[in-house]
Amino acid sequence: MSFTIKVDANGYPVVDQFSEEGFIDFVFRIENLIEERDKYRFNMRASYDQQILGVDVSVVKPIGPGFDDNMKLIKDHVYPRGVVFTRSGPESDRLIQTIAVLYDSDCRPKQMIEHEAYTAIALHQGHKDMANEAMKIKLFGCDSEEYDENDYYESFFNLDLANGNVFWNEKDQAYREPLVRALGRTGQR
Repeated sequence: MSFTIKVDANGYPVVDQFSEEGFIDFVFRIENLIEERDKYRFNMRASYDQQILGVDVSVVKPIGPGFDDNMKLIKDHVYPRGVVFTRSGPESDRLIQTIAVLYDSDCRPKQMIEHEAYTAIALHQGHKDMANEAMKIKLFGCDSEEYDENDYYESFFNLDLANGNVFWNEKDQAYREPLVRALGRTGQR
């Protein structure tokens, strides 16, 4: 599948350009990719309303297939803290503020929290080389053993290291408010 990513004057993707049918999906460019023994670290950046948005990310490696040949979950391939977002400065604050606006959220965060860790499961069968093949990963937020179902949320994190892109997509619109609350600080905490 071939498509063109619309970018701003600085070469950053317009964050919400692939949104359709009521879903708001985000596209980012990967910058400063560092490969470590057990993870990849990078900054993902985009543009919205002539503002740079971004966040630091780490992704465990390797991420094995989430499902066997019979589409049964492979429990050893469920990665708590498999993907971690870390605030990188004002661009992260602008990111969560933009998400809140695009999601038409009641919550209006002033800042992004320092970090948010996600349980990650790859949505493929068989081996994939993360460095050279795009991977679809499902993220589970606020999913600790004693989680509050009002805080729980899911999203898709489609990682394409080879082409330098991340597509962070909604799974369900009902998860919008929990995501904004989880990633944002309103100044009331």
